[in-house]
Amino acid sequence: MKFHIISIEGKRPLWAKTAFEDYQQRFDQSIQIKWFGIKPDRNTRSLGRKKRISEEGKKLLKSVNKDTTIIALNKEGVSWTTLKLKEKFNQWLTSSKDVSFLIGGPEGLSEDCLNASNEIWSLSPLTFPHSIVPIILIEQLYRVWSIEKNHPYHK
Repeated sequence: MKFHIISIEGKRPLWAKTAFEDYQQRFDQSIQIKWFGIKPDRNTRSLGRKKRISEEGKKLLKSVNKDTTIIALNKEGVSWTTLKLKEKFNQWLTSSKDVSFLIGGPEGLSEDCLNASNEIWSLSPLTFPHSIVPIILIEQLYRVWSIEKNHPYHK
């Protein structure tokens, strides 16, 4: 099973890369999680907010593999408990489709990204720095995976 975390991001700090890789290595070979960063285009700074979000959205959607379940991360999305995420995780595993999580730039995701998504998930009503979101996401995926494997991590 492959999970792709695709985000609009500037430079990724070393601490974020290290923390992500720590969780990445905890899964067995049945789960692969990759983090893809898409650099914001410097030329879009002169564009208006809507156009910039739209251009970033096109890049995100272009990075999604065909026949993939798309989950948009958006603070206005639906909040899931750990048990609800475990239920979703099991559904994703049985579907045998890759899952791509989309993380927008500082101004959020485009309407096209939201409309193309199978689900819109809110990690929190809070706004997080972009470097932290993939770490929170992989930790939560590891948590529900560890529940499924009866691993003591969740306790």
